[in-house]
Amino acid sequence: MIAAPHPRLVPWTEALFPAWEALNRDPVVAHWLGGAMSAAHSRATFERVASGLADNGWGVWAVLDEAGEAVGAAGLHALDGALGFGGVEALWRLRSDAVGRGLVSGVMPAILADGFARLPVEEILAFTARSNVRSQSVMRRLGFLRDEPRDFNHPGLSQDHPLRPHVMYCLPRVQEGPDQ
Repeated sequence: MIAAPHPRLVPWTEALFPAWEALNRDPVVAHWLGGAMSAAHSRATFERVASGLADNGWGVWAVLDEAGEAVGAAGLHALDGALGFGGVEALWRLRSDAVGRGLVSGVMPAILADGFARLPVEEILAFTARSNVRSQSVMRRLGFLRDEPRDFNHPGLSQDHPLRPHVMYCLPRVQEGPDQ
């Protein structure tokens, strides 16, 4: 079993696939992702997330609510350059009925600390559609800093898509000085 960095996080298993599907079918989640995932795409991303976590010990975890039900996903993802840049992305999504309960703010500090402990990166990135002010607020609460020069247009969305303009935030690695 993979050691999770927070008690509300568990690895994705086949038994949790229905929760993954429900997350990707949620209309609010689908809106911010630029549309609903097909069943095939949902299965493919589930397989990639589950195997990545099992293989690496870090990645995207299932987020459990107060009752122990998987209601979201949160973690780190290695960017492959398809967006025009690389790095490690912090990401999260919750079913609409789980939003506003502090679940993301509760688990992400442990995920970020674990990421900096495991990975040789100087920063972790977070980005979202310019209009997604709620997600940007979470980024700021987690300590991410706005990095306006790195804003971009999402290449996977059409020129006229309202979610195409994206904003970039970064969380720099805390540098330890000689006295620390």
